[in-house]
Amino acid sequence: MAKQIQCVDCALHYEVLMVKTQCGPGLEIDRCQRCGGIWLDRDEMGRIAELGSFYIQYLDQPGEAEPEKNPDRKCPHCRKELVMQKEEKLGGVELDHCPKCGGVWCDHGELKAINAAME
Repeated sequence: MAKQIQCVDCALHYEVLMVKTQCGPGLEIDRCQRCGGIWLDRDEMGRIAELGSFYIQYLDQPGEAEPEKNPDRKCPHCRKELVMQKEEKLGGVELDHCPKCGGVWCDHGELKAINAAME
């Protein structure tokens, strides 16, 4: 079993481990139950998009508390500072990317917005 990672957003004030969530055949996504944020490893964005709206609606749910809006977001794997990038082709959603490992941080609601833009 893969190691649990710390939430990118909640790391501002808390040590919150993200929960592994099964999303279809062979796809396990890291989700923070506290803030609802989602960490996608390289290529998982494409895989979740292929699975469709049902899985995105299931995965992208609000957390138990308001997000922290951590200004110092770092990759939970390699600890590199995340780079925010506006995704014009995905409805203008601003996603935080890791320049080293290719992972992506999605705040709660961003996957749903991307899915709506792609439909």
